[in-house]
Amino acid sequence: MEPISENGIETKDHHDALLDRMNCSEIDFTNPDETIKCILLCEFHYTAGPKIVCQMPNEYISKDEFSLIHPYVIPKIEMQKTFLSVSLVGKKILGYPVRIDNKKYARNVFHFNVCFVFHPTTRTIAYEPIIRKLSNHLLSLELTTKLLSQQSTNPVQLERLSKLLETARVEINAKKKCMLQDGSTVIPLSVIPLYNDKVSVQSHQAPVLLDKFYTYDFSQWDLTTLRIYPYMNGYNHIHRISQLSDVALELVLECVRHLVIFEVALCLPVFQYSNVYRPTPKISMLAKSKELQQTAVRKCSRSDIKQARYSDIFRMYAYMTHGATLGELCVRFNPAALNINERETVLFGLIHGLIRCVQKFPVSVKKNLFSHREEADTKINKPVPRENKKSTSVLKQTAGISNKIFNGTKSLDEICISTGLSCKQLEEYLARDKHVIVLQR
Repeated sequence: MEPISENGIETKDHHDALLDRMNCSEIDFTNPDETIKCILLCEFHYTAGPKIVCQMPNEYISKDEFSLIHPYVIPKIEMQKTFLSVSLVGKKILGYPVRIDNKKYARNVFHFNVCFVFHPTTRTIAYEPIIRKLSNHLLSLELTTKLLSQQSTNPVQLERLSKLLETARVEINAKKKCMLQDGSTVIPLSVIPLYNDKVSVQSHQAPVLLDKFYTYDFSQWDLTTLRIYPYMNGYNHIHRISQLSDVALELVLECVRHLVIFEVALCLPVFQYSNVYRPTPKISMLAKSKELQQTAVRKCSRSDIKQARYSDIFRMYAYMTHGATLGELCVRFNPAALNINERETVLFGLIHGLIRCVQKFPVSVKKNLFSHREEADTKINKPVPRENKKSTSVLKQTAGISNKIFNGTKSLDEICISTGLSCKQLEEYLARDKHVIVLQR
């Protein structure tokens, strides 16, 4: 369902708010424009109409400005208890209007709305749970003590409301959380970071835990995480982790997905010496950042006693060109002689985005335009190879493979996991099949 948009107003129900959370990135809390500029409490007075009961700080919203926004702050009955965002007069106002139907009120109804005022460009989704919780607390107070409807005749109640709103504004801006105390009641308020829920995790990917994972108390993790995390080293793919930890594959996939969403893990391509890696534009960060250089030396060295040189690590990344496999690169550089751990070097580069793996996607075609040239070259330059035991074994293992799986959407790693073949066996099979070409990207 699309949010209603009219005159700069947007209304969202709870389902729409959840959809928005799936499409937004985490709010930048260090940006001063993301802070709450003002909290105001509005009501519909039975004689005066819409009015501001109190606002902190005082006079932040003028009477002229309120005259423009009051139709949206105290809206019609259809918009009650929905998040309502108004972008007018150079401000963004987020509210949660509440209506109480009761014959004890002058017009048999009482309207109020707690509103947060922000900079016009602020993403306000993370503040919606706070407004709803604060509104529900004030609703409870109104139903039990008539705090809101009688504050105009009771200065003590008005001061209580003002202090409540100011405390919430100051503490949320400072710490992004607040234990708001109102008498004997404590209301926990917190700005929840927003994560991207649209994360896809596949069984052929190799998850690796980031340093942030180890900053949490292990007793807080669920049983599945505690079972699988020792095997999440960036080399074991998820299918193998399921086997090693004796946990159902579906549970492992869902657990790893949540760890990736919470930004404590990454999913990488499976490490293989036959892989081709290429540097990304982020490689320049390694040349500029001394801190990243020190981290690279610490992570990529074979030993802490005799560490690798940063220049050798950078040179190894720079020579990762298209077409050169990691195995060929190791033959050229001899990383062991340079005290470089090539496995950790690749892992470090992938985690920090310094390099990427060039994926291979087999595609089945009716006619291979390149096969005739290959046949001619083979007849002229090379003798016809004889069948040996090894090639016969590969043919037997790949006998059940259908070319339908080579549709261009499945990578070599994914096909290896689904068929149970090693990458070398699958590449040998593809080299024999003249109706399959391999795309690299």
